[in-house]
Amino acid sequence: MEHENLTLEHDKNLINKILDDINMRYIILFLYIIRNDLFEDLKNQKTIDSYERVIILDDIYKKNVLDFWDENFIEIAIDLGLFKNIRSMREFRQKDEDFLLRMGEKTITVENKTIMTPEEILFLFITKKFQFLTKRNFNLAITRLKAVRCEVSSNIHSFIFEIGENEYTLSDDLYYILDQFGNIYQAIKIELTIEGFYQKFQELSKKINDFIEIFDPVLNSKPVLNKIHNYLQENKDIMKSLKDDKIKLSDKFNIEKIDKNAEIFKKWNSSLLQLLTYRNDIQKVKDKLLEIKKYYSGKDKTNTYLEFIEKVSFNEDNIVNEIQDTLLSLREKVISINNEISKKHEKDIKLLNLDYERFLITSGGE
Repeated sequence: MEHENLTLEHDKNLINKILDDINMRYIILFLYIIRNDLFEDLKNQKTIDSYERVIILDDIYKKNVLDFWDENFIEIAIDLGLFKNIRSMREFRQKDEDFLLRMGEKTITVENKTIMTPEEILFLFITKKFQFLTKRNFNLAITRLKAVRCEVSSNIHSFIFEIGENEYTLSDDLYYILDQFGNIYQAIKIELTIEGFYQKFQELSKKINDFIEIFDPVLNSKPVLNKIHNYLQENKDIMKSLKDDKIKLSDKFNIEKIDKNAEIFKKWNSSLLQLLTYRNDIQKVKDKLLEIKKYYSGKDKTNTYLEFIEKVSFNEDNIVNEIQDTLLSLREKVISINNEISKKHEKDIKLLNLDYERFLITSGGE
């Protein structure tokens, strides 16, 4: 007999495939968080009544929220992005009680024991934390989640349902399957911490590469980057090794006849070597970050997303401590490099290269 409802026994592989798609993953997980963490799976009527007493008001002030909502509800609502003009609890606490809170024209509603989340609200919740999601991909993911073909039967499973016009709710079957795996909200927070750190790393890495490109764009090419990494690992002279390996660089790298004691050469050379060293150090940070990201994403991931949720929820294999300890150590390294890089400016590096090129011309070094 064919199974009709979504079940872990029959559909675990399908659920994992859907969660592997980052566009669909967060639609599902945020609908789960709205139901489970914000509205406590609708088990507390007082929470629902308190919520509704606030959202029916024409104008919502901070005092209204404080009077009717408990602190946990307020924290989650703000973290999700329910109010357009409040980004954090810290900001909320700083506001006076007569501060006017702004919600969207539409907001989450509860009717007949069903939580209905408007499409635009769900999109805003997700993109507040994961900016990569485009509206087009969001819409495509919504469409697909409404009708997913079963892998073991001829059935079509609805992972989400559209209630009314462009309002969505998570299927009960999927909700209770996900609920078995632990604290999804915590898993999202840990993933967000990792991704946020990775974003900061990328910004720093780009800044370093932009500076290096001023010296010569070839230094940023992948083959040369790998060679420089090896030179540093083997403690080799970078300039000499580049020449020995016949790397074609601009004429200013022909330094055999240059006065190595000239102040401008020493400044130019040390500045370049410093940047190359920082890039090598930041690459090591990237390698560590990618190892962490393998816990839940990428072609070489070590867990399905369901397994990641479960491990994070119960700190299996000491995963939470390991992630936190690694990020803390990497943070110190990134801060140290960033402090040095922040002292450098594109204009100054361009002027340094111009001065060095003038030195080459006037000294006959080219």
